This record gives sequence, structure tokens and C-alpha cells, in this order.
Amino acid sequence: MSHNILYLHETAMFSGAENSLLNLILNLNIEKFNAVVACPLKGPFVDRLEALGVKAYPLEFPGVRQLIGVRATVNRLRDIIRKEKIALIHSNSIRTHIYAWLAGHRLKIPVIWHQRNLIEKEIIDPDRMLSFLPDAIICNSTAIANRFIRQGSLPEKVHIIYNGVDTAIFHPHINGDGMRRKFGIAREEIVIGIASRFSKNKGHETFLRAAGKLLTEASPGREKLRFLIAGGAVFTEDMERDEALRGMTRSLGIEDKVIFTGFVKDMPEVYAMMDIFVLASEAEPCGRVIFEAMACGKPMVGTGTGGTSEIAAEWETAILVSPEDPDAMAGAIKTLLDDKDKRDMMGCLARKRVKELFGIEKNVRKTEALYQQLLKP
Repeated sequence: MSHNILYLHETAMFSGAENSLLNLILNLNIEKFNAVVACPLKGPFVDRLEALGVKAYPLEFPGVRQLIGVRATVNRLRDIIRKEKIALIHSNSIRTHIYAWLAGHRLKIPVIWHQRNLIEKEIIDPDRMLSFLPDAIICNSTAIANRFIRQGSLPEKVHIIYNGVDTAIFHPHINGDGMRRKFGIAREEIVIGIASRFSKNKGHETFLRAAGKLLTEASPGREKLRFLIAGGAVFTEDMERDEALRGMTRSLGIEDKVIFTGFVKDMPEVYAMMDIFVLASEAEPCGRVIFEAMACGKPMVGTGTGGTSEIAAEWETAILVSPEDPDAMAGAIKTLLDDKDKRDMMGCLARKRVKELFGIEKNVRKTEALYQQLLKP
């Protein structure tokens, strides 16, 4: 018997959370589960769902103070639940959590809240305050799960399920020469790259300051260095940062050494042209790019915040530094630049670690097991 699962998501844009949800849906056991999605109408996430034949209902999730809009959305969700004979609701984003509970509770439908965000300690955490509402909570790292500790322990309803990566798509044997030619990078040049949307907390400024230090110090081989910023503005609040970051390269005098790729669909080829991957985030819950770069066999210099230290093994697959410290980041990158054997070894160990611990199959099977647990009569 196949159960219909309703996935709720607050945006139709496409970034890490949307990518993770899409990978889950694509790899579900279709003999047991069928995906139905409710999310806003227009955007690349919806386009991908439609291209894959996944049923998607257009639905906005207004702020909770917009009472008329909230009521209309909840009623619409209940209509979808009845029409599609939904067995379980999986809420994938902060704003949709309360909607999932409001729609599912009266109809006695089990509800999962998927937590993908870190919350600063001084900020009120409504999901923690309301964590008694859902039947289960998925956290994609221990760093996130720690939000829900009560009396020194995690409630039984909290489940840690890391993001998963398809290691058949992201692997070390992809040829990056075509992508290098596209961006005018010579084969002998060493590429140090970052991949993320232009969110303020992703640490692009730290990355660029570290690049500036490496390019201006008198060290052999600096003329062969190129720095890559893959990604771009996804959400409205990211838009103004594009020009600000380009302006920063000019003020640092490194604009001819930094490449902005914009949005690139073929990310495996982007990783393929990198020699060193950098994660510069000020706080990273469980970044998909870490799994992807590791699966592609790339050594990493990363900020040891959030879930990063859980994913990457320090000095085995990555060198971890403090956030917002360009001197430390530049030093860590230089350590890898000076030792190709170390880079190669760390890349191999990174691939091995991802295959053993963070493959998409493990992510999906653990999620399906939770579904089965909640659906038991």
C-alpha cells in the first residue's frame, strides 16, 4: 500500500533546503510513498517538480498575523489533505510548520517538522517553544537538534537525519576542463572556490579578504591562483550583495583573479574545476555544498560552526578555522596549496567519509523509517 505524503515548503525558489527536499522526493520508495507538494506558485523549485511529474499545489503561507490569509491557507490545506488522501504531513521550512499542525491536527494526520536552521541563543525560538505540537521533529545536524534539549536530553520525538548526497552524480571522476575553458581558467592554474547563494551569513567577505592576502603576499605560485565564487542571489534580500562583492574585489585589487559564475546548474562540473573548496559561513547548520564537494573528492577549508564539524573530520578531510577570520582562512588555504599530497589524501578521505555516512540512500531510508513509525495503526 502506498501512502501519500504532503510536503509543505514556503518558497518556490531553489537553494539548499529545496535541493534536499527534491532529492528526498526523487529517491522515495514509490511502492510505499507518493509525494504531493504545496508551495508558492512560481519559481525554479516548482519548475523542477513539474518537470519530474510531482504534483504541486500552488499555495502561499502568509505570516501568522495575517489572520484571514492564515485561515484561507489552512482550509485549502485541509481540502488538499482530503482530496489526495494524505497520510502524513512533512513540513520543510520554518514558516510552514504551524500550518502543518493547524491543518493536520484536526484531521488526525501525523505531522513532521523538518528543522534546517540554527537559531541564535539570544533570539526567542518559537519552534522550540511549540515543539510539543508535531509528532516528530527531524534535525539535519546535532547542532540543530541541540535547540530542543530539555532537562539535559533530547526528547524522543527529535530525530537527527543528515542531508544526503547522490554520490553517483557527485564524484571525483568528472572532467572540469570544459568549465575551466568557459571561465577562462588555464589547466595549470589552481582554483580555490566557494559555492553558495549571496546570503550575508555565507562569509563571502571573509573569503575575499583571505584571497587578497594570498594574492598580495610575496609567495611563489601566487600568479597561478584563481578564486571562484559559484552561485548568486536567490532571494530578494541577496540581490544587492552581488555588486557589493564585485566592488570589494575592485577595492582589494584582485578583480582579475576572482570569477563570479552566477547561477550554474551543473554543480558537479563546478566542483570538478576546483582544487580546494572553501566554506566561509558565519553559521552553517548542515550545508549541502559540504557533502557535494566532499563527494567530488575535494579537500576543504571551512569554518567550524554549526554542523560543519560533524560532517567534515578535522585534519582528515578538512582544515577548520574560526568564522570571520581571513588571516586564519588564508593560512589554512596556504597549508593545502603548499602540499599537493595532503590535498589529494584529504580529498580521497572526504569521498570515503561521504559514501559511508552521508549517501542519499541513508538519508531517505531513515526518513522512510520515521514515516512508517508514525503511520503504524
